[in-house]
Amino acid sequence: MHSINVHNTLTGKKEPFVPLNGNKVMMYACGPTVYDMSHLGHARMTMVYDVVQRYLRFSGYDVTYVRNITDVDDKIINRAKALGKTPEQVAREYTYTFWHDMHCLNVQPPDYEPKATEFIELMIQFTKELIEKGHAYESAGDVYFDVASFKEYGKLGKKSLEDLLVGARDQVRSQEDLADKKKSPADFALWKSAKEGELAWSSPWGQGRPGWHLECSTMTKHVLGETFDIHAGGEDLVFPHHENEIAQSEALHGKPMSKYWLHNSFVQVNSEKMSKSEGNFSTIQELLAKFSPDTIRLFALQTHYRNPIEFSIEALTASRTALGRILRAAAFAVNSQNGKSFETTGQALLEQTKNQISKATAESLDPVKDETTKQFRAAFIEAMDNDFNTAVAISQLFALADKVFVEKDEAKRQGYATVLVQFARLLGLTLVDTRKQIDSHTVEQIVNLVVELRQNARSNKDYATSDLIRQRLTDAGVSLMDTAGQTTWEKA
Repeated sequence: MHSINVHNTLTGKKEPFVPLNGNKVMMYACGPTVYDMSHLGHARMTMVYDVVQRYLRFSGYDVTYVRNITDVDDKIINRAKALGKTPEQVAREYTYTFWHDMHCLNVQPPDYEPKATEFIELMIQFTKELIEKGHAYESAGDVYFDVASFKEYGKLGKKSLEDLLVGARDQVRSQEDLADKKKSPADFALWKSAKEGELAWSSPWGQGRPGWHLECSTMTKHVLGETFDIHAGGEDLVFPHHENEIAQSEALHGKPMSKYWLHNSFVQVNSEKMSKSEGNFSTIQELLAKFSPDTIRLFALQTHYRNPIEFSIEALTASRTALGRILRAAAFAVNSQNGKSFETTGQALLEQTKNQISKATAESLDPVKDETTKQFRAAFIEAMDNDFNTAVAISQLFALADKVFVEKDEAKRQGYATVLVQFARLLGLTLVDTRKQIDSHTVEQIVNLVVELRQNARSNKDYATSDLIRQRLTDAGVSLMDTAGQTTWEKA
């Protein structure tokens, strides 16, 4: 098993990856709070850790990958009030849209996907035990974690308690409102009392709901154990979310929560974080109306996960153009079962590589096994072993694609293309050729142009051309309506 190095936020260093238990890897990534449509910032995180878990499996590890759903939160409750729906309806609706978006982007489902509302009783028990150990206290129906009781608070973000107080977040009320309820402004809610009519559960402290940070600590404990290998998420979660998770879990269990902490950087718009609060985002569904899933994946993975990405339509368009190089090369790949080209039986070849292949399997499936494919595999693996550097790995895909274009030997060219498809699949690229698929906006523009040409033909009394255009559009399922010198159209 080859050595992988990962950047550990906890130590601030790149370290050799050594699982806690042999080749078994327990990995947890923070999932969405389901109160709105997903945008590219959310998708980047899910795609990054989708690739991480894929590569760990490729490297021979037995991976248990968990990604949660936060389906109870103040944002959900507030959105439900605004929409005139119940919080349960809002959470269910946006959970489904999240699943749909991630499926479209070829993000593999996690092994487990716990929802916060499924663990309420266990969260109450977790809170009771923290109180019993002197790490939490009840105050007027709320329960707070006593930050001063955990001496290592701030170790993940490398900041003192004084520094962290500036960024402290409470999901219920302002710090001024809570000043008479909390021992310290840094103390955070484990359990929050509910107002009359709000979503709530019964607890020893009255009707209420869990704090955001408590949810992940409880779910990871009961799905993965008190200590696991990798905890991942966006860099905006370092504080307060992950810092508070560490405090809760380690105060209760007296052992590390996670050995490695991985954090991806933001997607930015004009150098500012893409976020719903800033209103500077495009939903995944809006992007998929114009760009293929592979284009969006390539755009996200061409930058190392720890570096920010500057988003623009121009940048996505450039990724679409670049993807065309890989698609043209992949068309030369051969399905080993029937010898037909990838261009005509691409889905069949994808089925061959659909299941997770190992490093050894990838080498055995290489139909050429010459210096070119040997060097490619070595360079690709070296890049991914270096903190999952997809940017360099993708550059190797382009280099191999160039080899496909210049190779004169047909067997070698097909072999190179087949290897290209296998390793592109490892990054979650489907290589489904969409170059001749046209989005609805472009179709509308084309039809409008054809209608305009027909109108010009009619004005010039070229009725043969006018009638031909009408007939061809009718055959294509487009009906024309001529009224008062104007032509409109609709789908038949």
